[in-house]
Amino acid sequence: MILSEQTINVLKNFAQINPSIQFKPGEVMTTVSPQKTVMAKATVEETFPSGGAIYDLNRFLGVLSLFDEPELIFNDKMVTVSKEKKKINYTFDDPQMIITPPEKEINFPEPEVTVDVTWAEIQQVLRAASVMQLPEIALIGSSGEVHLSAIDSKNPTADVYSSEVGETNDEFTFIFKVENLKLLNLSYIIQVSERGIAKFTSSNTYGPKVEYWVATESNSTFEKRS
Repeated sequence: MILSEQTINVLKNFAQINPSIQFKPGEVMTTVSPQKTVMAKATVEETFPSGGAIYDLNRFLGVLSLFDEPELIFNDKMVTVSKEKKKINYTFDDPQMIITPPEKEINFPEPEVTVDVTWAEIQQVLRAASVMQLPEIALIGSSGEVHLSAIDSKNPTADVYSSEVGETNDEFTFIFKVENLKLLNLSYIIQVSERGIAKFTSSNTYGPKVEYWVATESNSTFEKRS
């Protein structure tokens, strides 16, 4: 099996969420942050024949980078990474050493807010948060408009970056920590529930199918007006 560039990018993204990963048989990869505030799921083009735990995912990605499109052969205790006459036997770690997502699928509640946001808009608000040193990203509904904003909810006099991304009849402020928005460079349908969770579903026609479940902050608010 040779991993595509898209699958390598998924693994790099997952390494930002959790430094470890548990491979499982099939086409689906999942991860969860150590704080359990972010969970991600990706459906990739490859089919993994068996599972295995990798404690240091960045180290494993570094091993893959030593080869040009290496072949991966999985068995019970290791994965062999090889190309022509060169190979590395990479031993799996004890699954109990790593934090893995729950086996049960997340039962996402009926969302209060749904918006379709391009990657360009998401990238710009994240860049604004970095430049302006703002710790949070918020979906804010007010006066009929939905804005994606970079804010500091604990500082009412802080500067705010804002971009209109939709319409609404309701009033709300759903807040995310910037550090929890480790997303692949894709556009997303964002669904948010007032129960403290949001779902980001990739909407591109290309690339892997990716879903992220991200916790909203406790000071988020929602008021239904329609």
